[in-house]
Amino acid sequence: MRRNSLYWVLFCQLAWSTTGCAERVPPAPPVAASFQECVDEGGKILKSYPAQCVSKSGDRFFDKPLGRPGRVCTDSCGNGVCEEIVCMAVGCPCTESRATCSKDCLAE
Repeated sequence: MRRNSLYWVLFCQLAWSTTGCAERVPPAPPVAASFQECVDEGGKILKSYPAQCVSKSGDRFFDKPLGRPGRVCTDSCGNGVCEEIVCMAVGCPCTESRATCSKDCLAE
């Protein structure tokens, strides 16, 4: 009788593990490695320049800016106007001061 109990326990364990009733570890969510992957995974896209995507894990990815990398303003040094206060959109003049454009900002 003891032998039948052992077979029964082994049978139940085998049936339990093969039927999918056993506890399974869910697969890890995919991790974005670039701006495009973040967008494809449904990350939140921020309205900024360059565009940013925040992944579900909280990582931030930046889209490549157009034109020269790292510079979105237009260099207007030498136009005779000291551009101290400027807009922050693409194509606006870069901020000028005595240190950055002494031609235009000498008198100040």
